[in-house]
Amino acid sequence: MTVMTEGLLLSEHARQRMHQRAIKPWMVDAALRFGKKVHDGRGCIRNIVTDKVLENTPYEHLKERLRGLCVVVSIADGAIVTVEWFYKLRRKSLKRLSTRRPVKNFRQF
Repeated sequence: MTVMTEGLLLSEHARQRMHQRAIKPWMVDAALRFGKKVHDGRGCIRNIVTDKVLENTPYEHLKERLRGLCVVVSIADGAIVTVEWFYKLRRKSLKRLSTRRPVKNFRQF
């Protein structure tokens, strides 16, 4: 079963995953418009959001929030099959950003 949400044709599975993973419809729209399209060989296209694809777009200031988003779309009917996060891509934002300088001559025990 598919459902229309703000102009997006969503499967019930995709709707549930959006809710579970805190993915908003505007985020899906951004992935569909600007994401890198990769054919998965199973009749679907993956729209993957990276920093590079968001450069010079209206969503450039939201790189941290959109990095790693993947929207899987069926080629047959154009419905969104599922949405997910690629955590290997999101990891870039999880690095510790510290303003402190490293301590010299610190010994770990």
